[in-house]
Amino acid sequence: MRARISSFRLIAAVLALALAAACSPAITGVDDSPIDISGDPEQTPIQDPLPITFSKGGYDWVITPRASYVLRGRVLSRKNYRSGWNAVLSPCDVAMAWGKLVEDGLYEKLDWSQSNRWYWWEYGPDFSHENTLVARYSSNTHIIPATPNVARAAKSLGRGDIAELRGDLVRVDGRKGGNTVWWNSSLARTDQGDGSCEVLYLRSVRTGGRVYE
Repeated sequence: MRARISSFRLIAAVLALALAAACSPAITGVDDSPIDISGDPEQTPIQDPLPITFSKGGYDWVITPRASYVLRGRVLSRKNYRSGWNAVLSPCDVAMAWGKLVEDGLYEKLDWSQSNRWYWWEYGPDFSHENTLVARYSSNTHIIPATPNVARAAKSLGRGDIAELRGDLVRVDGRKGGNTVWWNSSLARTDQGDGSCEVLYLRSVRTGGRVYE
């Protein structure tokens, strides 16, 4: 009996390691230069964009790049999603902060959470700043990974990580039979409420000196 139990535990351990390896992103490059999170995200309009078209999850998709985008910041929270039409494209959202919100650990005075494709913050009476500052120096980004490896990298980001996300802010149009859906990225850092999140076609992730593409 003991031999059978030991064999079962060994098989279970091997399977667990194999599953962990399958879920871990593969490193595609090394870049240990510091990630500067003191500045705003870099955004450049794309002229004459080339739409990306494909079929997935029963939908025919058209992803239209609107601006190239580089976001460098500290991860506040990450939320994975499996339900909803947009989960077909976007397996997770990543909330990040930069600039004035990370100076002197200001972001640590707030409680952060995510649900239903939104991010939320709460603070006590010792926080003397307005919501406009929080919204200006933080964002909730809907991640559309360009590759399965980038998807694994995004889903491995954790609270407190310093990361660089590179890709394009996009508009998404989908059709499934007679039904249509759309998703449009914000192009501003000062907006709030519905439509203020960034929709990012993510091409690469850099964190901890490692690059994932």
